[in-house]
Formats: sequence, C-alpha cells, structure tokens
Amino acid sequence: IVCDGTTEDKPEICNRVAFSGVGINLKTNKPTPEQVHKAVNQVLSEPRYHQRARQLQTELAQHDAPAEAASLPERLADTQRPVV
Repeated sequence: IVCDGTTEDKPEICNRVAFSGVGINLKTNKPTPEQVHKAVNQVLSEPRYHQRARQLQTELAQHDAPAEAASLPERLADTQRPVV
C-alpha cells in the first residue's frame, strides 16, 4: 500500500499502514509523480511488504469482526467499563 494525505483521518490511516509494515506513508497531501513511482516500486520490489501483508491477512482471518463488534455494546452494558 502506498498512501498519502494530511487532512481528515488520512494521517492516522497512513501512519497505521506504515506502522503495520504493509506499506509506505508518503506524509504529504500532494505527492509528486516521482514520489509515487519510487514508493510503488519499493513496495512491489521489497518482499517484506508482501510478507507482512500475508501475516496481517492471517491474523485478521482469525477474527469474526461482525460478531466481535456486536458483542461490545453488551459487554459495555454488563460491565459499565471500557471494553476495548
């Protein structure tokens, strides 16, 4: 993943992409064609991005996100405490 943006929620999302190891955050709102070209080539040529994406895919597949999300309000009501 190659991402950019400095408005709305883009910085947070781009930081998560970079932190997770699945891509590059260009840290700009208007990347140059050269920046995009370099980042795309890097993501496609360096195996670590693909490997990390596969690892993350495996981790996420172990969760039933809709069921987990649906249980949060019930847990909050039962405990009256933050649940995440």
